[in-house]
Amino acid sequence: MPPRPSFITASVRLVSRSSPAAGERRYRPLVCGSAVLRRPERAAAWTVSLACDRRLRPRVPCRSVDLERLVAGLARREIACRVAATLAAPCDPPLVTASQTDGVSPPRWPPRPCFDIYGWALMYQPPGMRGRALVDAADGSFDLPAVFELPLELIDRADFLESRGYRTRPLLIPAQPADFVPGPDGRPRNRFFPDAAFRHPARLDGLL
Repeated sequence: MPPRPSFITASVRLVSRSSPAAGERRYRPLVCGSAVLRRPERAAAWTVSLACDRRLRPRVPCRSVDLERLVAGLARREIACRVAATLAAPCDPPLVTASQTDGVSPPRWPPRPCFDIYGWALMYQPPGMRGRALVDAADGSFDLPAVFELPLELIDRADFLESRGYRTRPLLIPAQPADFVPGPDGRPRNRFFPDAAFRHPARLDGLL
């Protein structure tokens, strides 16, 4: 089978607690992998280990089983952990389009990932920092990073930081199975937004 492409178009649905209409917003962002966000107790921000500083690419296991072991190991050490989807950024190499393949039919890839998201987050690296990047924490929730409900809000924040010498890359923060607990009626309810209607939490093996 041909190697998995660097970029895959995902199908995501924003689940919002601030506006019922916002929960129907759907997007098809370019996903280029995943990121493991860590937040030890009392840490002010989430931390992401990087494999490449120049392109701000997170360091993640290549296999889903290794990613699951990493997440389980962090949980045993009582380190808060979130797995996010990394999105395409201007620092990435140009995409190869169908017109550039000399008439060769493109391979058939697996179906595009489809999952619900809490919103868009911004990974950033301050000037002088190496080997890691940061993601702001959400107010009032230790287990979730800060998210934007509108992509334009994310872009404004990225422009502001980059004008001051920061590197940035956008992330998606998916809802995951571990975020759900049995409700009073026995049905799974999201522990962060119990009144929101989630349909497709993201499995870890779907984020690599």
